[in-house]
Amino acid sequence: MKRRSLMAAAATSPLLAALPLTVARAAPTPAGTAGPWRSFELTTTVTLPADSGRTRLWLPVPHDSDYQRLDALTWSGNAPSLGIYKDPATGVQAFHAAWSEGGDARTVSLTAQVSTLDRKTDLHAVTKGTPPDDVAKFLKPNVMITTDGIVKETADKIVAGKRDPLDKAQAIYDWIVENTFRDPKVKGCGIGDIRAMLVSGNLGGKCADLNALFVGLARAAGIPARGVYGIRVAPSAHYPAMGARNVDVSGGQHCRAEFWAAGAGWIPVDPADIRKVVLDDKLALNDPKMPALRRFLFGSWEGNWVAFNHKRDVRLMPGDTVANYFMYPEGDTARGPLDGMDPKAFGYKITARQITA
Repeated sequence: MKRRSLMAAAATSPLLAALPLTVARAAPTPAGTAGPWRSFELTTTVTLPADSGRTRLWLPVPHDSDYQRLDALTWSGNAPSLGIYKDPATGVQAFHAAWSEGGDARTVSLTAQVSTLDRKTDLHAVTKGTPPDDVAKFLKPNVMITTDGIVKETADKIVAGKRDPLDKAQAIYDWIVENTFRDPKVKGCGIGDIRAMLVSGNLGGKCADLNALFVGLARAAGIPARGVYGIRVAPSAHYPAMGARNVDVSGGQHCRAEFWAAGAGWIPVDPADIRKVVLDDKLALNDPKMPALRRFLFGSWEGNWVAFNHKRDVRLMPGDTVANYFMYPEGDTARGPLDGMDPKAFGYKITARQITA
């Protein structure tokens, strides 16, 4: 099955806004985060040839959360239809542009000013409790992240004898760190078909594979969990592999993960970045430096990354669905779908610059 499936739909979308958006608000530092706020300018430009015919584009938009705020969103372009579309089912927002036949080369530019915080969870705050309805929905499976069969069997083995949700999550995190590997041959961030990974025994992949495995195993163990989809925008204070390496971040998409525990709320984890550091920065898993990194990425993450959303099966327009996740630019022309995992073939470029430290 293809990672993303764009089906036929109407040529226009219900746009929430036809003018650029600017938001002004205070900048508190919520619990579970660490200041100061850092601000970034994230710009996506798309240029497609004039002979593209009927063309539609959807670009991810940063979302608001306790650790991130969207301060301003502006855009320009020569499309007759430009604006923000909101999926009524998931609440995910996308910048949308559409052109009909003929005309000039298709050009658009979307600039988001985003402020971020580092996250650091007090794991001692975790208590016993039942998740509320808006959290419990993250126990449910979907096409790629299943929770029965071999996924459930694997989760049961990993958490055997453990009752505390935090202990279960730690065991799953450790199991992924120790049993998976980053496969540089995987395109983009991977597809995250966790059942196929476990059935085949091939536990290699990238962030959308390895962190999806954490999410699926956690859900199968009764722990609400979800992926969070975004892009690296600045260097890491820890290892080069965990950050952007230059201003052009067109290939910097990265998904992280979270699990929920009473008393602490959503707790960040990123076992996939452990395996990325092992590969890219040439550190063995048993290197003396690794225990500190493993502790850090269970409960913390750096604010050098901008989140777009944490939803699956995002409907970009009536009849059009993202069957997996919405982290890359999406689009189609008269010739067919555009490949968001290939910036050059698609015709987009994403740049990031830090505005305030």
